[in-house]
Amino acid sequence: MQTPAEQCLIQKAIESLPRSGGKKLSTVLNIGAGRSTVIEQAIAKEVPNFICDRVDVELHRVRHPNIRNEYVASVESMPDVPSDAYDVAFANYVLEHVPKIDDAAREIHRTLKGGGRFIASIPNPGAPEFWISRITPKSFHQIIKGKGKGKEAFETFYAYKNIRGLNRIFERAGFDIVNVKRFSFVRGYLYRFPILNTLSRMYDGILNALRIKPMMGHACVVYEKCIKN
Repeated sequence: MQTPAEQCLIQKAIESLPRSGGKKLSTVLNIGAGRSTVIEQAIAKEVPNFICDRVDVELHRVRHPNIRNEYVASVESMPDVPSDAYDVAFANYVLEHVPKIDDAAREIHRTLKGGGRFIASIPNPGAPEFWISRITPKSFHQIIKGKGKGKEAFETFYAYKNIRGLNRIFERAGFDIVNVKRFSFVRGYLYRFPILNTLSRMYDGILNALRIKPMMGHACVVYEKCIKN
């Protein structure tokens, strides 16, 4: 199930890519790519002239016409990924798994062209559901996520305390904040449980309608690499 933040990430990536004619290709970096090509498929429907490099801590060897290189690295250190090379980089629910966010922000900044954008879907550690996530073991997270391919639970660090804190980290790394959108989506975790599904849907509806930002658990952030004068 796609979260609203992931849907927002896809739309912002499409909007941020230059529409180049002829043989010139836009360049994309998928950070923490995993095995899924869902985002590449979605982008390709709107922007066919792009190439995407992928980086992850494991080599997955996925296939897609727009995918070029796959690098094995942590986002905190991507030595084989070229500098000043990408129009857009994105990370779909990755930053909560990164213990050294400052290092990651600097590495992402290095890889982008001047004016390039980094787009991320992220959890808000200040939201109630993530208070629970921070104090429960990975085995509990796996129960909530269920079983099957693409539902693996991974260790989380929440190295940024809240969305504002993450914004400050990326500003220090040389980014401007372009856009931050927040969403409540507790139902995405509880949809398999009949009564909790209904209650979580009501909870999400109230938070989204009233825009109670500190309690909204998901966000899509867009940062832009400052162009040096």
